[in-house]
Amino acid sequence: MSKALRVIVAAGLVFGAGLTVLGVLANWYPALDIVNDGLPFLGVGVLALLALAFATRARGLIGAASILLAVILVLLITGLSGRAPEAPADAARFLRVATFNLWGGNEHTKAITDYVDRTDADVVVLQEVRDIHKELLALLGKHYRYRVGDNGLVILSKYPILADGRIDRAGEPPWMSLIIRWVKLDVNGKAVELAGVHLARPFYPDLQQGDIRTLTQFVLSQPRPLILAGDFNMTPWTVKLKGFTAVTGLHRFNSFYPTWPMRWRHTRLLPFVPIDNVFASRHFSSLGTTVGPYLGSDHRPVVADIALMK
Repeated sequence: MSKALRVIVAAGLVFGAGLTVLGVLANWYPALDIVNDGLPFLGVGVLALLALAFATRARGLIGAASILLAVILVLLITGLSGRAPEAPADAARFLRVATFNLWGGNEHTKAITDYVDRTDADVVVLQEVRDIHKELLALLGKHYRYRVGDNGLVILSKYPILADGRIDRAGEPPWMSLIIRWVKLDVNGKAVELAGVHLARPFYPDLQQGDIRTLTQFVLSQPRPLILAGDFNMTPWTVKLKGFTAVTGLHRFNSFYPTWPMRWRHTRLLPFVPIDNVFASRHFSSLGTTVGPYLGSDHRPVVADIALMK
């Protein structure tokens, strides 16, 4: 039994090490970044292997498992850099931003409107808005006087929108071309740039790589203060999102709350990766981030309370 267990542990460590190497190679081969989306689960698996290695009392296996676990932890920690600083306890809320990927076929209109009403968000960024959501937009319009867009990416605001624009993928059909929609808000006399984001899924690595490059260029070209909100389709541990955070200097508001997948076809699931997020420039700090319940989509909504830095 001990010999069989050693073989199992050794095989598991070889497999885990192979996945870790593939994740590191994502620096040169973007398609491999999908491995990094699951890095925390790889860490849990290696931790289990370490426990089994101790059961075998094989020093070589214990050492190998410890080293591999340490490497994975380092990769995870580097992904956590760039978190938004916490606001002081006495800081006032400047803006509450909610982002939600509706999912194209979502007809849970009442549940969504009730939830948005309860959150009392100042700005709502919606992704995958389709023609079937006309009633939803009309109902939300009772509380949000200002709106940009009616399909794909939609931004609703309680504050005046002074200017707006969009960025599309070149050469793509209209139903999948829009990746960034931006607005300039007047928040009690302070001008703020806010952009809704919907990047390509990791199953289309070249498209996603192009999207993150476009988003980076957009951020670097924009005046500050700046807020991004939407479906990034990548976790904080991916090479792409770590690079985006480092180059732009934006701070991330969601690191730990999983938002996808809430469903697969007609089956309800438990989400396990945080791919929906809010980013903000150094002008802002975090009063807290929450996620919402199941609302008919394969995503959970994310709500970020944002304060001005003093």
